[in-house]
Amino acid sequence: MNDVAGIALALSVVTALRVFAPAGRTLVRRLLGATVRIGAESLAERRAARMTPVAPQNVDENGDSL
Repeated sequence: MNDVAGIALALSVVTALRVFAPAGRTLVRRLLGATVRIGAESLAERRAARMTPVAPQNVDENGDSL
């Protein structure tokens, strides 16, 4: 009886992998794609912030506002 239960368990695991593997693969690809898009957007924002010139502030040599 143990052999039958082991074979049934192995068959159910293999069947589950065959059924759910494509969906799991698709989910992983979507998550990785979203992560890449978020990372690229963040880098673009940092670069744009670095490229914009900073307006000089009106301060005197002591650091007081004029």
